[in-house]
Amino acid sequence: MYSANRRRNIEREERMLLRGKREQAAGKLLQKVPELASLNLEIRETRSNGLANDTQYIRRVVVEHAHALFEMPCSYSSCDNGGYDVTQQVLSALQSRTARFEGECACRGSCGGEFCSRVLRYVATATYRSSVDA
Repeated sequence: MYSANRRRNIEREERMLLRGKREQAAGKLLQKVPELASLNLEIRETRSNGLANDTQYIRRVVVEHAHALFEMPCSYSSCDNGGYDVTQQVLSALQSRTARFEGECACRGSCGGEFCSRVLRYVATATYRSSVDA
């Protein structure tokens, strides 16, 4: 039991280290979109067949400190290496100064040797500073 817990802790630390490297490589959000004032993401994660087990939450981005990386983990406990990367879609919409946009992304993980069937759907609302305020 001890070695299994230790292995999970090591794997978690490795994932955190890799995420930190991806955040550093992505840079700061305000460097990419300097006029961005606020950003909220309404997130809903479901099975692809639309059945139960929905997970819903709102991610309020602290723009002043956020990295330009929009990755979310899969919430299904049996999913290995799962998650969603919507970075390119979100940055593209923000750089176009879109106030409301939405999208979806399939989980890239696996469950028992098969692809994870979960899908993340998001609705984003953003506000921007005018060029006079910047």
